[in-house]
Amino acid sequence: MVHKPILLLLILLISVFSLFSEELGDFYLEERLLTWGVDVDFCYRLTNGFLEGKDTIFTLTIGGAANWMGYYRDENDIYTEDSDLDYTFTRANANWGLGIEQGLLWNDKTNKNLLSILLKYRAMRAWNFNMANQNSILFDSIRPDKDGVLYNTFIVALILDDTLFYKDTGLRKGLHTEVAAEIGPKWFFNDNIGIADFTKLFINVKYFHPLYETKRTDKSIKAIYLVDSVGVDYVFGNDIPLPVRQTYGVLRPADGCGGRVRGFENRRFDSEIKIINNFDIRFIMPQIKNGKGSKILRPGVLAFFDTCYFDKLEGYKEDGSGVLMSTGFTLFSELLFLGNCLFTVGFPIIGERIDKGRVAIKLDYGMRF
Repeated sequence: MVHKPILLLLILLISVFSLFSEELGDFYLEERLLTWGVDVDFCYRLTNGFLEGKDTIFTLTIGGAANWMGYYRDENDIYTEDSDLDYTFTRANANWGLGIEQGLLWNDKTNKNLLSILLKYRAMRAWNFNMANQNSILFDSIRPDKDGVLYNTFIVALILDDTLFYKDTGLRKGLHTEVAAEIGPKWFFNDNIGIADFTKLFINVKYFHPLYETKRTDKSIKAIYLVDSVGVDYVFGNDIPLPVRQTYGVLRPADGCGGRVRGFENRRFDSEIKIINNFDIRFIMPQIKNGKGSKILRPGVLAFFDTCYFDKLEGYKEDGSGVLMSTGFTLFSELLFLGNCLFTVGFPIIGERIDKGRVAIKLDYGMRF
């Protein structure tokens, strides 16, 4: 039973790609490097989509990662801030999926779908274990997925993408909106390794507003722009696995309230309701080239202000709700357009770290909003 979703994925993949030749479409890759992992989308765009003048894109996603995580709950799965507990553990995961994106409206300005609907099957296999000197409270807990989980989900999303990226200067501008639902019912082979039975709803709006741009080669700042991202993440169900409960978003899940509000511990405040606003002002510097003249780096710096309201976090104060706020700055550099290397210094304003620290420093790699 465990292997049926994988077999289904392979059958669908072979069936879809065998229908089309090079004359009917084009194949391309989209890679996303993570701090200790990578996700790759194998994409096939039809020359003549199902709807005239709109892109139809088939996607196979394969990826995996390993990282230190935090489980900030006690053995009864109730939130705790006991500084004597060891919260950290290590997770390795593999994920795969198959989807189809169908354009509904076309954007002549960006030469891509303006409005599209996405249908997708996705699966994750996660393994949890202690490494080095870790002794996580997770493994003494009542959670059915404390050692790991395998779950399969259906995803449906509506995406509005009216954003532009200028390669010469690094400027971004425009609007991006995502409305998505992910359903992982227990009957969908989700009770073989751990248990999963949940539904996640997500809506997010991102706006990129340009302030300055120049193509002059003698300028140390090529572009300045504002970014604001606001979203609501609501997950509910009988058995919500940790990789779902601790993350924010559906199509590109990121760290939840802790982590997304920069300066707080990653995966902490893993409530069922998360409302997060991230605000940046970004300064983009000139590209750095190698000896052959190829562009390899694009450094920059940003200042941020993050806020979050969360609810339904059992064990947190009296009603399970709270507010987080932080500010700080990040030094970053785009690397081969695959993602960003980031060095972040965060200062919690509302809410406290468990270690009571007033400054948090983090180095990682990945895509930013």
